[in-house]
Amino acid sequence: MALRLLLALVLWGWAWSQGVGNGRHTDSLHGFSVLVPEGYQVKLPPYGLLIGDLEGLILVRGAPLKDPRGVVGALVEEARWFSGGKAQHHYKEVPGGLLVLARGLAYPYHLADNLAGLPQGALQDGFLRSLSYEVAHLLVPGSRSLLVVSVYLPKDASPALRRQTLSVLRSLEFLPQSSRVAYETQVVRDPVLRMEAFYAPVPRGFTFQGGLVPVNSTMRSLAFSLQGMGASLRADLLYAEGSALQTGFGGSAVSRIIWNGQASQFQGFLCPSSASEVAELLTTLWAQEKGASWRVQKLEAVKTPTNRVYRRIQEIRAQEEAAALMGLPVAPRQYRPNFTLRAGSGDQVREAHITGQVTAFSRADHIAQDASCFTQLGVVLGEGSSAALAQAMPVFRGFLMGLRANPDWPWQEAQRAQQQSKTTTRVVLGWLREQREFNSWMSRSWSNLLSDQTYTRDPSTGEVFRAYKASFDTGTFWRDPVFGGVVGAVEREGSLEGLLRQGGWRQLEESLSGLPGTWRR
Repeated sequence: MALRLLLALVLWGWAWSQGVGNGRHTDSLHGFSVLVPEGYQVKLPPYGLLIGDLEGLILVRGAPLKDPRGVVGALVEEARWFSGGKAQHHYKEVPGGLLVLARGLAYPYHLADNLAGLPQGALQDGFLRSLSYEVAHLLVPGSRSLLVVSVYLPKDASPALRRQTLSVLRSLEFLPQSSRVAYETQVVRDPVLRMEAFYAPVPRGFTFQGGLVPVNSTMRSLAFSLQGMGASLRADLLYAEGSALQTGFGGSAVSRIIWNGQASQFQGFLCPSSASEVAELLTTLWAQEKGASWRVQKLEAVKTPTNRVYRRIQEIRAQEEAAALMGLPVAPRQYRPNFTLRAGSGDQVREAHITGQVTAFSRADHIAQDASCFTQLGVVLGEGSSAALAQAMPVFRGFLMGLRANPDWPWQEAQRAQQQSKTTTRVVLGWLREQREFNSWMSRSWSNLLSDQTYTRDPSTGEVFRAYKASFDTGTFWRDPVFGGVVGAVEREGSLEGLLRQGGWRQLEESLSGLPGTWRR
């Protein structure tokens, strides 16, 4: 479970809600336009166009025109696989195509996971497993390919859900070739793991830069910038740690920020707990970046689905996260930003979508109160004049829709981060152990110094003796090689020390603490 949570956080850094419901979604790179209701998402996995709100899902795919029977066979096999062989099929010719209906299916986990990333417990959840789904496939032949439009709905879907799904389908349009923008795929490599990490569909005529930067103290993800058509799109990753201590004698607070890999530190306790506080943090950073102030024009929470499936998946996710935090001595307070921000500076506009997590811990006793806060933000930011931004937005949406990770990279990065975290933990524990030993050594040494005592050891036999020695005395101890008598307070580099050495006496090692490895002062 821990590795899966790490993986989710790695993916969180770049999967910036591609196509969250906010009206018409036009993608000029992939050539489509669709009306996305609030609470719905649009994704473009390798196998087609996916639209839905986790209860109802629409999948649009292309297939070879020359083999329609093979396509129908594949759809029947898919239904058999996701129903345990119990699906019921119906076929009907409709104007312009063929309708294939399958009933008795399980919840379409494979599609929902691509849409929103399901928690691990969803696969075994009793409520989701109890749902019975049906799917309608409409096969429409075109001039060059076969279009397959699939609608997945629960058997007991409400009339409102069915109407909503139908309205989304009716709004789907394919753009003419003249309205599409060609692109080339560029690779972002990981120099640490020595592999391809991300694939970016860069529109022709645009400039792209991308690299891996810290998501937190151990993990990394993609930050990028894309420029063209008088506007720019970029993804920022911000990680911050804040700590504060308050006692009866005063207090102190310090925070550290890593913004796209660049670290800075300042006095104060950073712990945003609302959209307005996050917006204030971002506009402050933007002002430092641009040398001009930014005024918030609009702040709006992103609408999430309200259906039963989405609520249940959120409950499972919360349970898994709570289980991962059970070992912590203090329960955290968490805030999850998910909102859009519009800010202006002169004739320039910035439109951003902010997601992330803020986790705060606090502890108080009779002596002091301490607090710590960890902030992780992913910001997708478009900038330009209002006209330039509106013109470039279909291109930017297409870029975000087509941006994807190498399937092997997130797992390897999560494993690397997990191993680094273990290494860091070992280093910290070793440092704490050394600190405890040092404190013990100091306490014991001062106690012996003030009580005029010390320890001596014979290097030849390993015998240890407790001896009297005044705190102001700097002399050494020597032992008779024959009878074993000990003489102390011998002046260093004095004549007596020389005579004892000539007589074969052994100088004893001395330590105020007597701890192993601390015999020589």
